[in-house]
Amino acid sequence: MAFAQRFLAVAALAAVAGTAVADTKAPDLSTMTSTRLRTLQMDSAVVKEVRPELKKIGGDFADAYRFHKVSIAYQQPDKMHLETVVVNVHIAYTINGNRKFTSVPTYHVHKIEDVTGAPGKKQSLLDIGLVPPELLNLFNAVYVGKEGTQLIYDLKAKQDRFHDRIWIDPVTHITTKREHYNQDGKLIVWFKYKNPVEPRPKMYIPSVVEVYNPSNKLAAVTEYRNIKINLPVDQSLFEF
Repeated sequence: MAFAQRFLAVAALAAVAGTAVADTKAPDLSTMTSTRLRTLQMDSAVVKEVRPELKKIGGDFADAYRFHKVSIAYQQPDKMHLETVVVNVHIAYTINGNRKFTSVPTYHVHKIEDVTGAPGKKQSLLDIGLVPPELLNLFNAVYVGKEGTQLIYDLKAKQDRFHDRIWIDPVTHITTKREHYNQDGKLIVWFKYKNPVEPRPKMYIPSVVEVYNPSNKLAAVTEYRNIKINLPVDQSLFEF
């Protein structure tokens, strides 16, 4: 490649990433995944919500933040359970591989879905601020560049058109920022993952998540509490 062509290619990558700078020596994303995290248990608490700004995100996003307290359990690979009680109504949401289960016994809801090839229909550690190793089975990772010390990747769904852009701290392996784009390439929502804690040596979890709408307005803040990693998890949580 001629020098001018190479310069233009590097400049184009930098433009796409804003202040990002291309770096061909970046590690493969697989080296940044949460491979050592076998289990995770914690509580999620919404400590701030700005309803008008949440509504600008659209969809069911604003309604999800009505669940102010949620218990979360994860087990590698690809098992997650979320549970909450709202006005004496018990709600549970479980992912086990390619199956998703929604349970609201009060209203006789017991719904099982096959989400094969539809990663947008299920939650994962990516929503919490980490990249689980199993995520790379569903997404292609494209390195974009660096912003300061942060590594930037685009995650493109293999069987869908939406994508995320993530910023990763190479020391903590926490996704410090994530932008979510819809199938038309429009920014829908973005997140900041902050205040990492270290429940075990050199294993980090963000303890605060800030949510912003496409207008860059703060819409909500969530805190993670009672964080436990690599301790036994009740297997019945993932059975349905």
